[in-house]
Amino acid sequence: MTVRPHALVIGGSVGGLFAASLLRGIGWKVTVFERSTGDLAGRGAGIGISQELLGVMRRIGARFDASIGVPIRSFIRLDAAGRTLFEHPRPMASSAWARVYRTVRDALPDEDYRAGMTLARVEPSATGVTAHFADGTPVAGDLLIGADGSLSTVRRQFLPAVEPRYAGYIAWRGLIEEQALPATSHAAIFEHIVFSFPAGEMMLAMPVPGAGDDMRPGHRRCYFIWYRPAEAHALRDLFTDAAGRHHGVSIPPPLIRPALVAALKEDAQRRLAPPVAELVTRTAQPLLQAITDLESPSLVFGRVALLGDAAFIARPHVAGGITKAALDAECLAEALAATPGDIGAALARYGERQHDFGSRLVAHARRLGAGLATPETETPAAVPLAPEQIMCEYGAPHLLHEVDTVSLGATAAAQS
Repeated sequence: MTVRPHALVIGGSVGGLFAASLLRGIGWKVTVFERSTGDLAGRGAGIGISQELLGVMRRIGARFDASIGVPIRSFIRLDAAGRTLFEHPRPMASSAWARVYRTVRDALPDEDYRAGMTLARVEPSATGVTAHFADGTPVAGDLLIGADGSLSTVRRQFLPAVEPRYAGYIAWRGLIEEQALPATSHAAIFEHIVFSFPAGEMMLAMPVPGAGDDMRPGHRRCYFIWYRPAEAHALRDLFTDAAGRHHGVSIPPPLIRPALVAALKEDAQRRLAPPVAELVTRTAQPLLQAITDLESPSLVFGRVALLGDAAFIARPHVAGGITKAALDAECLAEALAATPGDIGAALARYGERQHDFGSRLVAHARRLGAGLATPETETPAAVPLAPEQIMCEYGAPHLLHEVDTVSLGATAAAQS
């Protein structure tokens, strides 16, 4: 009897789950190791749905129905008074990260998923690899996939000098229930992604499903992200809680100091168009993060491969992190299927193709974010784009093609 090759996937988020299901589909044995023990569905927020993402999900048998997302028909720009300055038709759909995560998690058998497993180190050999976990457990396999996110333990072992780089600006995020929106905000935002461009800043808002992926009118939500410049030395103050503890480049939302939230809401009233300013002022608990990016010089180290955010982190402007992880996993599975018995050749092909793709995504995100950073952190060659150009290129449409509402309905009907 032929022994199936065994892949060890480090990281149980969407990238690792895509890789696991796709490799199972080509005959591999796969085990996913996730350090968390809780449900990951509470992470993430609004996302755009691309044709490529839908294609990979169909390939692994993950079913989406008609509640997949909220239809978006255009991007609009508002001036300080709330008037529409520019409209860019862009049919697409927005959904929630948790909706995708739950679907791909359900597609993987429970016996292939091990929670509460923290990777300590990787031990490669000429013919395989062994993962050593913090509880002392060693697990041997033919291939190890590092899909363990931006602070990847796998990447840090093989590329210790490669770390996320601060982009020079921060992002405030928030969610508000549709029922809590004033009529003017509701009319301006639903069916659109709304942009505002205060001097040196950028804010966008979009409708997303409500709690439990609720798509019923009146039960949905609005999501915003507001990019604001911040000098590197100011990050310590921004990410320090009331007890004086510094949290790095992100902070648990309840620990954000109330004075910072109050100042944010005051700035929203002064700097943003009234319909979107209301989103900020009515958000009970905003989130705060420093914007970073990362490029790995290599994705392959013997029988070890990096995937998703472990390999590249593109700034949120490309709105494609989840699609990129799916495409990384698809490319890896196709390369392994094309060269059965020659894992080295497959990994070489994967590393070349996805390194180029990741580099182009990071470069495009930097282009869209040019002009948001403070002078001390801005890339010297960065040339700020006009707001209308940013809107037309936002989300990497030349790399990740959106799905329009017509094809979305056809997809839902075909799968129902």
